[in-house]
Amino acid sequence: MKTLLLVLAVSGLSAQSAVFREYHHVDMVKTWAEAQTHCREAFTDLATVASPEENARMKSAVQDAGSHAWIGLLDDLKGWKWSLGGEDLSDEFTHWNEGRPDLKSSNETCAVIRADGLWADRECSDTYPAVCYDEKHPSKFVLAAARTTWHEARTHCRSEHTDLASARNMPENRDIHSLVTDYTWIGLRRNTWARWSDQSPRTFTNWDESQPSRTRQAGDSCAAVGSAAGTWWDVGCGATNHFVCEKVYTRKQQTFKMKMRSEADVNDPAVQRQLLEQLHAKLEKHGLSDFKLRWTVSPHKEPEKKT
Repeated sequence: MKTLLLVLAVSGLSAQSAVFREYHHVDMVKTWAEAQTHCREAFTDLATVASPEENARMKSAVQDAGSHAWIGLLDDLKGWKWSLGGEDLSDEFTHWNEGRPDLKSSNETCAVIRADGLWADRECSDTYPAVCYDEKHPSKFVLAAARTTWHEARTHCRSEHTDLASARNMPENRDIHSLVTDYTWIGLRRNTWARWSDQSPRTFTNWDESQPSRTRQAGDSCAAVGSAAGTWWDVGCGATNHFVCEKVYTRKQQTFKMKMRSEADVNDPAVQRQLLEQLHAKLEKHGLSDFKLRWTVSPHKEPEKKT
C-alpha cells in the first residue's frame, strides 16, 4: 500500500516546562539531615518522588544500596496549621505543654487546650468539647459542650459559627482558656508527611504494608526506601543510612499541530499507523529525538452557504 504524505503546515500551539529528576545513590552513611546537606551541595536536593514512574527509576538507582536509603520525605513538627488558615505554626505564637508535641504516636495530629491553658497533641478520633470561633459573636469564642471527634467539631463550628478557634497570640489563648475546664478541641492540626525536602507538596506515597509506623521514639521521622522492594519505611531521622539525591532538570516542551494530506483513507487505522511511521522517520531524520506523536481527526465542517 502506498500513501502520499504531505505536511502542509506546522504551527506551535503551546509551551510548558517539564521537570525531570535524575536519581543518584550516594554510597555514604549519614543521618537524614546530613544527607540533605550533602545532596544540596553536590546535587539539587534529597530525592523527591512524585509518581510510580519516578519511584521505579529511583528504586533502580538504589537496588544495591543495602537495606534502606534516605529519600527527601520528612514528618516533623512544622506541619501544624490552624483550621482557619494561615502559615505553618512554626512562624507563629505557640503555647504547648512541656514536651509536646512529642510524635510518640503518628495519630496524635490534633490539638486540645487544657484546663491550665497549655496545648497538647491528641488523636483526632478522641472525643472532647470544642471551642468555636464566631466572627459575629460579641466574645468571638463559643463553647460547644458536646463531646465529638476533632473533625466532627470542625464540621459543627463551620456550620453553626465560623470555624474552630485559633489562638494566634496570648490574649486569644486567654479568652479561649476562660471557657474550658478540661481537654477541649481547638482548630490546630498537623498534616503528616506533608512536604518533601525541596518543599514540594507530597502527592504520592509508596509505603510498605506496615508503614508509616503508628508508634515511634520521640523526635522527627524520615522516609527511607527499601532497596529490595522499593517501598518506603518510617525511620528515625537520627539513624544513619545510604541516601538518594536528585538532580533536577527543567525541559521546555513545545506542542505542534500539523496538517497532512494523503491519497489514502485517513480514517483507516492501518493508514494512520503508516502516516505516523513516515512522520516519525522524517522528524528523526531532521535530528529530533525527544517527541511523541498522536493521531487526532478534526470534525468535518460543511462550507457556509453564501447568498
